[in-house]
Amino acid sequence: MAIAGKSGKLAIGASTVVDVSSWSLELGADTLDVTALGDDWKKFIAGLKEWSASAEGFYSVHTDATGQKALQDAYLNSTEVSLNLYVNAVNYYAGSAYISGLSVEDPVDDTVSISFEFQGTGPLTYN
Repeated sequence: MAIAGKSGKLAIGASTVVDVSSWSLELGADTLDVTALGDDWKKFIAGLKEWSASAEGFYSVHTDATGQKALQDAYLNSTEVSLNLYVNAVNYYAGSAYISGLSVEDPVDDTVSISFEFQGTGPLTYN
């Protein structure tokens, strides 16, 4: 069954980050080549896993002290955040991350936008 994206949200711990219009999550895993001489086919084993995420929305750093401002402060101070990426009102991905990128766009003919890039550190869980 499909889920409408309108119920999703981004949170730092229990604090919702306001004015986020979208987020995305990327999961990855290394595969290690264990092919030996004489093998006709390559063989692999699972290696380390990693995750990263991004979010974008309308600029609200000046009014969202526990959300966008907290993310900006975490970026400026190189501190870890507890990130929750909600796909609906109940289910979410959770993990610790560093803000690896922050971008503000201020076009003359549109609203000011902000985007964040997150690098996960440690495991990601699904609740």
